[in-house]
Amino acid sequence: MRIDSFSPEIAQNFNGPVSGTGKATSNSFADELSARIQQVNDLQNQSDLAMEEGAVNGATKIHETMIKIHEADISLRLLSSARNKALDAYHEIMRMQF
Repeated sequence: MRIDSFSPEIAQNFNGPVSGTGKATSNSFADELSARIQQVNDLQNQSDLAMEEGAVNGATKIHETMIKIHEADISLRLLSSARNKALDAYHEIMRMQF
């Protein structure tokens, strides 16, 4: 079986450098979490603006409004699920006896 190397597009998704000359970027967990929370907040705000615009101007682009609403809903569910998993892990660690 032959295994080919990564293409540059795939390799850019990793935090490490693509070649030996680049420098790896290192974000802390708190920074990454804060960025994702901000992203979810932005999606929620865009969804609210789309609903307000639809209510004021009429239902001219209802499909775009519904897409924005569903994107915001899915991102909020994902963030909530990640929070619940983190809390479950915290509670499990607190139940451990050392």
